[in-house]
Amino acid sequence: MQSFAIAVALGALAATSAAAQPGRTTSVYTALDVARCAQTAHDEEGSSTTWRCRGHAGVPLIVMSGDDRYDIDAGEDNGEWESPGRFSAPGPRVEWRLRSGRPFAIIYRLVLSGNEMPNSSVLAVESIGRPGRAGCLVAMIDGRLPNANVLARARADARAASFRCGEDEHEQHGAAQ
Repeated sequence: MQSFAIAVALGALAATSAAAQPGRTTSVYTALDVARCAQTAHDEEGSSTTWRCRGHAGVPLIVMSGDDRYDIDAGEDNGEWESPGRFSAPGPRVEWRLRSGRPFAIIYRLVLSGNEMPNSSVLAVESIGRPGRAGCLVAMIDGRLPNANVLARARADARAASFRCGEDEHEQHGAAQ
């Protein structure tokens, strides 16, 4: 039993030190359940709602819903609707990309539905906003692509930290709509 406890402690120490290594890019995951978030705005007439959800490392998620479509921002609401045109619902978790232990991007899944097309999903890659500088959509990846998660991480790692919202064009991979 003692050797098991030591192995668990060593594993936790290794994971902690790996996340803190300078320049190393890692991921952590947080749950996303709007029922557990604080509702910050609701418009009955336009049927839109905004929630502030717990994120990672003090960076909140701002989840917006309108007309059965969702958009998610990290850190700050960027004031832009960056979501596919189809009906959508967020997946149950958000992947946070970290460099030297600090978040620089999120990746989240939107499940798409609608009568005219079969259900599918997209992965949205977003840079993280901070006061005075909102984050935004960096890439949208068709969830049916082989290795869609690997592609989303690669696009986050290559572009999110230096992406200039309002100037740079977001990428679209596959039929992400």
